[in-house]
Amino acid sequence: MGMRRKTLARKVTVNGLGLHTGEWVNVFLHPAQEGEGIVFYVRDGRRVVHIPALTPFVADTRRRVVLAKDGVSVQTVEHLLAACFGIGITDLVVEVKGAELPIGDGSAQLWVDAFKEASIVPLNEPAPIFSPAKTVTVQDGNALITVAPNDRFTATVTFVTDHPLVGVQTATFDEETDDFVTAIAPARTFGFWEEVEALLTQGLAKGGSLENALVVFPDRYSSPLRFPDELARHKLLDLMGDLTLLGRRWKARVTARASGHSLHHRLCQTLWHQVAQEEKG
Repeated sequence: MGMRRKTLARKVTVNGLGLHTGEWVNVFLHPAQEGEGIVFYVRDGRRVVHIPALTPFVADTRRRVVLAKDGVSVQTVEHLLAACFGIGITDLVVEVKGAELPIGDGSAQLWVDAFKEASIVPLNEPAPIFSPAKTVTVQDGNALITVAPNDRFTATVTFVTDHPLVGVQTATFDEETDDFVTAIAPARTFGFWEEVEALLTQGLAKGGSLENALVVFPDRYSSPLRFPDELARHKLLDLMGDLTLLGRRWKARVTARASGHSLHHRLCQTLWHQVAQEEKG
């Protein structure tokens, strides 16, 4: 029997600062019904809008992922979704009082700890699986992501920069041999010092600090690296979060180079149409 769907055993609360809004937010993670998927319950005045964590509801991919429905949105969902992907949670109600999920220390550790506190329970139904029949490639200039058939999920991400301190970093993950909790979840979000002013001009990173992001200065990092390839590992974390938006577990070999949220979303849009056609057929 394949992997079963999973949810939480009990409700758990997560509080913290939003990286881009700079606002304090309260999040309540609830067990979900079998087959419900991952759904955000976002309060907007007196109403609560249910936003599924699925590709059609992606509204923005600039520097973070924003989900929206009926004029209501929730942003920076990728680290929570990466934790769901890495640990195998398929059904989860995320009640949000705020416009953005808390950033924690910039990694997925905040969500991993919350899942441990709540405990994870298997459900009866098998988890839906995405397994490509052929290789699919999406490209934008030098950025590239390829999905190929495989008997399990593996991913290789290459982060490319001409920054002398960083250069080119490559990180890999194999679900059979690697542990998401120790190898990927602790990798922190990062930014280059020269980008900070531009981000603030765009109305982003209002809650950013040296406590919730790794800053790359011209000659040093803002704090010691957790891994020699921490930047590439965080890019892999983001990729896993973005792939969760297909609404399925993955059996595929994913290779990405110089990619980001926007290209990941384009890939999922392509695959979403393929999956929909297969289900109709």
